[in-house]
Amino acid sequence: MNHELLITLDRDRVVPLNRQIYEQIRTAIHSGALSGGDPLPPTRMLAKQLSLSRSVVLQAYELLQAEGYLEMRKGAGTFVTGLQSEHGLSGDDPDMEKIAQEDRQLHLKNELALSLLTPDAIMDNVGPGAVFCDFRHGVPAWDAFPMDSWQKALMNACRSATPQTLGYGAAEGSYSLRQEIARLLRSTRSIPVTAEQIVITAGATQALDILARLCLSKGDGVIMEDPTHHTVREIFRFSGAEIIPVTVDEEGITVEDFDKCVLQAAETGHGKIPKLIYVTPSHQFPLGTTMSLSRRIQLLKWAKAHDALIIEDDYDSEYRYDGPKLSALAGLDSSSRVAYIGSFSKILFPALRIGYIILPPSMIPGFLAVKWLADRMSPALDQEALAEFLKSGQYARHVARMNKLYAGRRSCLLHSLRKEFGPRVRTFGEEAGLHVLVELDSPANENDIAAAALRYGVRIYPASSYFVGSKPQKPVFLLGYSNLTESQLKSGVKAIRRAEADAKTMSLN
Repeated sequence: MNHELLITLDRDRVVPLNRQIYEQIRTAIHSGALSGGDPLPPTRMLAKQLSLSRSVVLQAYELLQAEGYLEMRKGAGTFVTGLQSEHGLSGDDPDMEKIAQEDRQLHLKNELALSLLTPDAIMDNVGPGAVFCDFRHGVPAWDAFPMDSWQKALMNACRSATPQTLGYGAAEGSYSLRQEIARLLRSTRSIPVTAEQIVITAGATQALDILARLCLSKGDGVIMEDPTHHTVREIFRFSGAEIIPVTVDEEGITVEDFDKCVLQAAETGHGKIPKLIYVTPSHQFPLGTTMSLSRRIQLLKWAKAHDALIIEDDYDSEYRYDGPKLSALAGLDSSSRVAYIGSFSKILFPALRIGYIILPPSMIPGFLAVKWLADRMSPALDQEALAEFLKSGQYARHVARMNKLYAGRRSCLLHSLRKEFGPRVRTFGEEAGLHVLVELDSPANENDIAAAALRYGVRIYPASSYFVGSKPQKPVFLLGYSNLTESQLKSGVKAIRRAEADAKTMSLN
């Protein structure tokens, strides 16, 4: 029995390894390289050949069996079914060739979607294992959340529920919640907003997705900060847009470079005149810069002159530890050029999936039409509970408590980094938010450092992928600290130092 099977794995792809095995065997069957009745290697043998866990190979075989490509005969082994050869998957059969072509097109679409997965999205599916310290950013302190108060708000929302609350509600969301959000933004972000301008969304991501669908056509340009979050870039790219990256300095995105960057993009055929400008002015992601007032005014003027919409993502403005807190960019907007996006994921908890967007009045009908088609409405009871949580003052008290807690954890992280690395470490964005960007003066590769840190039970996140233009010459990492105790932070940074030393030794050998 011949058990030879050539499988080549690309471990740098975001496509899972079991999926790669499945795809290559299926392709071999369709191409005729494997025929009905041909045996496949035992899972243990193939796993050993590929240096994988047997469960990975078994998952691929089971998927192929479920789709009818393989049959597993007890005591005999695994074989290609005869169905494919009987129906002829070669080009001799026009119907089967058409099916194969459609299958290839679907496969390409799936590949495109998988290629848009970011490192953060992949990490969502990775179990904790032996990790004792995970520096993931944007994660609130679970243990400090006032669950009793939230449970009470939920119970009250359930008790006071009406048939209207429990039925299909308005796409724009709960009016009481929109009222409370408007009140909050008027007092804390200086935005003169009413409930009628606010639409509740399933987090900030849905707001961005709907804006992309509504505003962008294939080839349209989107100006974005460089560096920025890769998830946001891919949302716009998936809509067919061309990204126009613009560098960020100590005052924020360099508006004076817009015309040059747009012209360069047009000359290379990558992007028309931009329709959208995406910025994070309160706490630039990931550098942490706060956009200056002069730069904000300059940005608003450019958008008005070029008929572009500014998307202001105010993802963590509640937490600021040093320096003055500037009001939102939307508070300066007098020409309806800003769509302001906020979320409760980093303040309360991500599973709540409640965000919101403030839109120029002319855009509200179109946005609601797309949202109605996408999900009809956001969960009503959670919205009513959140409205009460805001109205009762519990939200404001929670934010105040978290500011003190996170300030302490931030100081612990910064002190530990300086203690372990001394002058070899630079930090960015520590004045606010829930993370710092860390640059190490080291010849080691950042991915090697991250891999070594994982062996010590610490998960850290390389940050080079956030940069489009000039990539960092030194290893950079995004370290979140909000959900880690001071003990974890100290031990975690020590482990990073050991990991960096290991990776440096490896790079010099």
